[in-house]
Amino acid sequence: MKTLLIFLSILLCTVSLKSQIIEDWTTPVALTDSTSNNSNPAIVLLDDNGSQALIMFYEKGGLGSRQIWWKNISDPSAEEQMLIGGWPEVDYRNPQIRNNAHLIFECNVFGNYDIFGVAFDVNGLVGEAFQLTNTEYDENAFFCGNSYIDACCWESEGKIIAAKLQLSQDTLKLAENEIVDSINCLAPVCRQNYIAWRKVENGESHIYFSKKSYPDYQWSVPDTIISTNDNTHLSLSRADPNYGEGYNLCWQAADKIYFTEAWGPSPPISTPEIPGIEAYFEPAGFHLIMLLDYFPELYAFAGQTDTSRDIYIVDDFVSGYVLNITDDTLVDKNPGLFSGRFDWPYYEVISIWQTEINGYDVLCHSSAWYLATGGIEEDELTGLTVSPNPLGENQTLTIHPPENVLIENVQVFSTSGALIQKISFAPQSQQFQIELKSVRPGVYFIKIETSRGRTIRKVIKL
Repeated sequence: MKTLLIFLSILLCTVSLKSQIIEDWTTPVALTDSTSNNSNPAIVLLDDNGSQALIMFYEKGGLGSRQIWWKNISDPSAEEQMLIGGWPEVDYRNPQIRNNAHLIFECNVFGNYDIFGVAFDVNGLVGEAFQLTNTEYDENAFFCGNSYIDACCWESEGKIIAAKLQLSQDTLKLAENEIVDSINCLAPVCRQNYIAWRKVENGESHIYFSKKSYPDYQWSVPDTIISTNDNTHLSLSRADPNYGEGYNLCWQAADKIYFTEAWGPSPPISTPEIPGIEAYFEPAGFHLIMLLDYFPELYAFAGQTDTSRDIYIVDDFVSGYVLNITDDTLVDKNPGLFSGRFDWPYYEVISIWQTEINGYDVLCHSSAWYLATGGIEEDELTGLTVSPNPLGENQTLTIHPPENVLIENVQVFSTSGALIQKISFAPQSQQFQIELKSVRPGVYFIKIETSRGRTIRKVIKL
């Protein structure tokens, strides 16, 4: 187990229960070769004949000629495979996953970069690629979605453009395109109905945000969060105020990491200094709120010491628990945190980062399993069933709680953490039905809150 660093916090006593979820992170393993540059990983969990296949999409190549590759990282014997590319004059980059069914990427096949998509399954690509944008130099795309807005955003010649991403037969299309900000904007990120980005004014880099709020659901006038001269590396873990308070937006500035609440321009705060770490780079935020009974958050960063730059994991910002998961003499950088497998009652979190080996960037990874529930409520809900499971294409899912237990709230999540459907109601009966005919085949998690507590069930839709 790597060295565990603990620095003092006045809130340590109040979070001692949360700190118990820290698990051993596995020994780092290289995922790609050391003869090319590898970067920008994206993770998806797919069903492979009843087993879980954890697929990583990523960039491979050099300047002006990158391809998109993939690998089943849950299978130690799996090899890297090129998925998209092979033409020296065409560059493919920034792979992202939409609803476990579509790969989104950027490509300069027509000169300027545009955003494209293509369907995939566990066996590879399905059908032909389709073009989503055709404006000037579309890049830095970011896609997310939930039950009331499938938000996406991207940068186009210094403008931030937002749109809805909608399923149209076997392809995707953009609707309701809006320019959120129009001058000197960079690197947007979004979650639910919230966008944050960098904006350069008078030689300084500012952090701006815009949001959609009830009842009009229009993007608000861009508002600044903070102004300094070197803000960079934005990461947004969540943006739903219904899940309680939290420091959800983070970035790097002046070799430190800053946090703020995602829902408004609250004053940023910097991470406490950790003994032995001289500088902090490239933060990546992540949340476990999808499955857990409490609201911890994780973030990863690259920490510089006298001899090396390692990858660190912080479990819940206020708790002060920091774990060095690399602890080597190599240069480790650009960490990311991703959802992994789910094996009741444990939930896997994966970190993937770049390590410089032989002058190339190699993608490496480590993972840890976290408890998905405290177990107290689950003991009273062992008789709750969700059927049929697997769920056929035109079947309706029915929740059957134990006797004298009423259902109060139901949420459906994808394996990536996207909220697919949320239902709150005054219970009238013990049984409850969910229509999932509009969602694609795959693995989903049903979070059920009842009069006796909460539980989670995994459902496979065929």
